[in-house]
Order: sequence, then C-alpha cells, then structure tokens
Amino acid sequence: MRKVVMIVISLALLVGTSSAAYAHSGRTDKNGGHKCSTKSKQKGLCTGYHYHKKK
Repeated sequence: MRKVVMIVISLALLVGTSSAAYAHSGRTDKNGGHKCSTKSKQKGLCTGYHYHKKK
C-alpha cells in the first residue's frame, strides 16, 4: 500500500511541475511584454524586450 501511495504522489508532482515550466515569473506591462532580466540574458533565454502571447 505504501508503494502505491508513493507512486501516486510522485506522479502528481511530476504532472504539477511539468505544467509549471510554462509559467512566467515576471510582470508584463500594458502591452503584454517586458524587458529581459540580466540573468535571463546571461542564460540565453531572451535578448531584450519581448511580448507574451495571450491565448
């Protein structure tokens, strides 16, 4: 029984964290965009100001 509970918890964490990869931690301006942080630029995630598409 304990093994089943651990599997269920592991799967729940896996599903929960995979959807968090699409989350955006920064704030956007009235145009729906923002400037990249220095940290993001260093990681190569973005180069400057960019927009976020709304679905």
